[in-house]
Amino acid sequence: MGLFASGPRGDAAVVAILAAFGSLVLATLWDRPYAAALLLLVPPIILSSRVGDPRRAAVMAIAGAVAGPLTEMACVYGGLWTYANTGGLPLVPPWNFPGWASFPLAVFLLARALPGTESPGRSPRVLLLALAGIGAEIAVFVSLGGETPLALAAGAVLAAAVIFAFPGRATLAMMGAGALLGPLIESLPIYAGAWWYSAPADLFGMPAYMILAYAVFGGLLGNASIAAGEIFGRSDGRIVRPAASFR
Repeated sequence: MGLFASGPRGDAAVVAILAAFGSLVLATLWDRPYAAALLLLVPPIILSSRVGDPRRAAVMAIAGAVAGPLTEMACVYGGLWTYANTGGLPLVPPWNFPGWASFPLAVFLLARALPGTESPGRSPRVLLLALAGIGAEIAVFVSLGGETPLALAAGAVLAAAVIFAFPGRATLAMMGAGALLGPLIESLPIYAGAWWYSAPADLFGMPAYMILAYAVFGGLLGNASIAAGEIFGRSDGRIVRPAASFR
């Protein structure tokens, strides 16, 4: 029980176990997308319970469930990757929605687990800037996804812009969490044939730029969801100043 107790160590352990669970679900049930979607409702529920504030966690999960699939739809439409079975839905399968609901909660918990990490900004400006950054990321990788070296170079510039726009250890931690979780979750389903990329696979079955794309998206969606959670979801109705510690 100590491994899963509340606190940084317990949060990191739960995120790791649920990431592995999600990867196994997608690798084994990708051809039954609605069954996979039902099972993937479990991780965001568990992760939300560890955030501490139910309303804030709910808003963060909703932000992920909206922003993640919309981003994927744009990327699939742009030809970056293709799903083997979408369950009759346009562009993305149904499990995409609960899957992305977990992502901002997971990067939040991993960032909070680092000692001394300060919470990022939580103002409407932060939310709007992060959403604009997601749009810029879509444009960059959809337009350059067929040319891995160019995508890597542009992605590096975009990563630097994210760090500049959202300074602090929290953004770096969420970018690192995104770069870690993306390949961890994707590698087994890709091997099983759940989806494939149009560009040649370099690492873990995906183009090398996807690891950078996950890092950038982790920083952007993490900041956007935390800001949304603070603006719309705090149970006490107040916004915590940006320099406050995660809690």
